[in-house]
Amino acid sequence: MPASHLSRRQFLQLGATGAAAMVLAGCMPRQPVALEPYVAPPEEQLTGQATWYASTCRQCPAGCGILVRVMNGRAVKVEGNPQHPLNRGKLCARGQSGPQLLYNPDRLSGPVQQAQRGSRQFAPLSWNDGLANLAAKLQAAGPGLAIWGGSTLSGHLYDIFQKLATALGAPPPLIYDLYAELQGYHALEQASSDLFGIRALPTFDLSRADLVLSFGADFLATGLSAVRYGVDYGAFRRQPDGRRGTLVQLEPRLSLTAAAADRWLPLRPGTDALVAQAIMRLIADQDFGAPERQARARQLAGSVDVANVASATDLSLDDLTRLARLLATAQRPLVVPGPALIGQSAGPTALATVLALNALAGAAGLGFSAAAPKPTVKPPVSALADAQALIARMQAGQVSTLLVHSANPAYDLPQAAGFADAIKKVPFVVSFAPLVDETAVWADLILPDRTYLEAWGYDVVAPDFGQPAVSSQQPVVVPVFDARATADLVLAAAQSIPAAATALPWPNEVAYLKETAAQLVGSATNPELAWTRFVQNGGWWLSAPAASAPAPKAAQPFPVLSPEFQGTADEYPYFLHLYVSELLSDGRGANLPWLQGSPAPMTTVAWQTCIEIHPTTAQKLGLADGDIVRVASPQGEIQAVVCTYPGIRPDTVALPTGQGHTDLGRYARQRGSQPLQLLGAPATASQTLPWASLRVKVTRTGQKAWLAVFENKTGVAGGFINQALPGQ
Repeated sequence: MPASHLSRRQFLQLGATGAAAMVLAGCMPRQPVALEPYVAPPEEQLTGQATWYASTCRQCPAGCGILVRVMNGRAVKVEGNPQHPLNRGKLCARGQSGPQLLYNPDRLSGPVQQAQRGSRQFAPLSWNDGLANLAAKLQAAGPGLAIWGGSTLSGHLYDIFQKLATALGAPPPLIYDLYAELQGYHALEQASSDLFGIRALPTFDLSRADLVLSFGADFLATGLSAVRYGVDYGAFRRQPDGRRGTLVQLEPRLSLTAAAADRWLPLRPGTDALVAQAIMRLIADQDFGAPERQARARQLAGSVDVANVASATDLSLDDLTRLARLLATAQRPLVVPGPALIGQSAGPTALATVLALNALAGAAGLGFSAAAPKPTVKPPVSALADAQALIARMQAGQVSTLLVHSANPAYDLPQAAGFADAIKKVPFVVSFAPLVDETAVWADLILPDRTYLEAWGYDVVAPDFGQPAVSSQQPVVVPVFDARATADLVLAAAQSIPAAATALPWPNEVAYLKETAAQLVGSATNPELAWTRFVQNGGWWLSAPAASAPAPKAAQPFPVLSPEFQGTADEYPYFLHLYVSELLSDGRGANLPWLQGSPAPMTTVAWQTCIEIHPTTAQKLGLADGDIVRVASPQGEIQAVVCTYPGIRPDTVALPTGQGHTDLGRYARQRGSQPLQLLGAPATASQTLPWASLRVKVTRTGQKAWLAVFENKTGVAGGFINQALPGQ
């Protein structure tokens, strides 16, 4: 019977290429390669009437709940789920761009293979052949199997990957991507463990604070859960007693959060920890009428000289004193460390120093995410050292089969990290990317997974802001292309491997998820009811417990940190401030034209890699908007278009992440530069990537380009640096 005559409820019958292929065939609905015409709407919908599906956004790891409006089988709009405890009906621009990933014209229409890796010459093959090849390689790999996943990997798929690796005697999956690195997931968990004895992501509850000191945390745009921070920011500005919370932002560049702050202090790059130590020292030495905080400050404050700190940070002694007074006298102060702390030369120590200000102040708004409720799993983010160890194993020929899912290490890591060379030494590489990215180019086999709007799964919310939650994910449309769920592929392939078949007994991922939902919801006697509630509500969550401030471990003074940068001031006169793009994120949004064409909030630049330079610095260098310049560090160089921006220190230049792809589809390819290529090889077994400790030089190329800006930037100048702190 022709495929066009099959009903939606029938299953695709794959050829008999072994037991694994037969298992796969039993769980796959029909896979149309074209949209349903309006004259033939899906069976469960009426023409002209919308159907809404609750699911989970996977544009970042936050786990926001979404509602997707579907008309005639097409996903036409994504909104926040108002019942979800995390985002409470709100959603960011990245979340709303989900349909453009679903309908991206550059998605693979089925499995492909390369006779010569890196050639970009892809030949289609059947799913039967692709699955048989995967099963054979997994069986032969044994301990030589390696799995590289990203921070948006669904919890159920991580668990399946982990069980497969354990059954084969291989190491557990590595979870590492640029987003997790730039946000400092692993470093934040380690600092929380060191200071409070709790290894979990910290949550910063703005709604409970009356003062927020932010050390470069652009939480309103690119925080760990920016949508939730935006919701809580409204409550922070509307205190119950009629007062307005006070926000002070310390960072070298005027970010979206700094623009919303009561005062922006343009801090000298790399000196955040020094400011934190100076605040501790001032509270310890001066009587601000807060004896308990003074006593804690005396335990934490090191032998820092406040006058020297003022000189090193370009803040006045009065500014430091006012910050100390604010922190000492506020009823509910909260200190939020930014990701640039983690990218400094002594990143983990700098992060812990700033985070410790919460312990000094009582930690009123500081909490920690709960452990994943059983039997769900939250993929644990790995440190850079773990990624380096896997690359070393690949280089040494100890990895025979590499599986890559929801990660793009060929783009995410500096070239000097050696991933591109290491992957060439792996005999067999499988990518599950829906679009060909920089890593998939080096794969033997690409078995494209479905996008999150076509797929099943779940995500354990972290940070959870004191309310444990598991967001459910379900298909909202029939798959647009001939993609297969990776979990189903692995479960099917495992059936031909005795040890793996025992560890993975489920016939398909839906059976696995139904069992998980029944245990999670507590309806083992009625698993179908539990499953229905889990999917319809958009997840499962507990009532928010009464918040309590965490108790810090035994306190001891922090060492005085002098900022260190790669490159001398004479040869490389400017500090480089890398920041996460509000729209393109770590680069995963570059293949979505809505995000590429949307103006950046502060510069209004679109479609380009723009280097932000203060107007006085640009004038000194003879540069103007649209000039193409060469940006060079001691380890590499890129080109970028000049965008003069008054909201940055004259000794600093800024570059956003997200551009510089060589693949990932037509909207991302060959557009702009990847700033991470300015970094050299990270130190051996380094816990963090030193992306915030670079100096650069800027030179003219003599070329010029049109600067794609939405409006002029004149209104940005002035008014921010000279705003007074409250009480000044």
